[in-house]
Amino acid sequence: MKICALLRTVPDLVEDIEIVDNEIEPFAYIANERDEHAVEEAVILKEKHGGTVDVIGIVDEDSEDEIEEPLGMALAKGADRAIKMKVSNKSYRRIEYAKALGDYLKDKGYDIVLTGIQAIDAFAGMLGPMLSVYMKIPFTGYVTFVEAEDSTVKVQKELGGGLLGEFRVKLPAILGILSAERPLRFVPLAKLRQVMKKAEIEEVELEIPEIEGVDVIRYYEPEKPEIVLIEGEPEEVADKLIESFKEIGVL
Repeated sequence: MKICALLRTVPDLVEDIEIVDNEIEPFAYIANERDEHAVEEAVILKEKHGGTVDVIGIVDEDSEDEIEEPLGMALAKGADRAIKMKVSNKSYRRIEYAKALGDYLKDKGYDIVLTGIQAIDAFAGMLGPMLSVYMKIPFTGYVTFVEAEDSTVKVQKELGGGLLGEFRVKLPAILGILSAERPLRFVPLAKLRQVMKKAEIEEVELEIPEIEGVDVIRYYEPEKPEIVLIEGEPEEVADKLIESFKEIGVL
């Protein structure tokens, strides 16, 4: 079985983000958590059924240095091949991105392509469905369990409201992973460093055309709450708190 897991970089929301010249400038990028679950599930499938796992880390010019460690982590867990895929421009629309990625993947002979069901900068979760259209293979999402059976996979997926569904999907297929069937494993730092020294990370470029017709007018930073420091004796602080609560309509 030939398995591929997609691993995207996303802004680290713990760090501050600035808006400069109509560009969002994160201070740091991290691996998308749902995609990390896709990588974990890919390794689980390999452990259960054999085969190989390719992990493709998708980056742009700002985040290309941040994918090295997550790819090394994937190799340490059991992935066979790590690929850093650099997209040609930062301001792409999702549909052009999915089409270019689908064109790259469709002739690679993958039985299963796994992707996180969504990314923190792509809440719509449309990467999997759009890849399905361009690659002309089945897709199912919100998957929490995968079992290979001959030329199909049996999957469990969440349906909302606590309901679970079980489906059989013909291969090749794309699966949107909500969570791996076991918790994410974390590789000891010593082992990760050892793997990183020997890792051969391939690099490819993904050409995405510039599309005219949609222009960014501006981005808005979130409002920062006003912080008031109340000092004094306990009775004074209590009185000031009561007045503040009355002003905002709590009391």
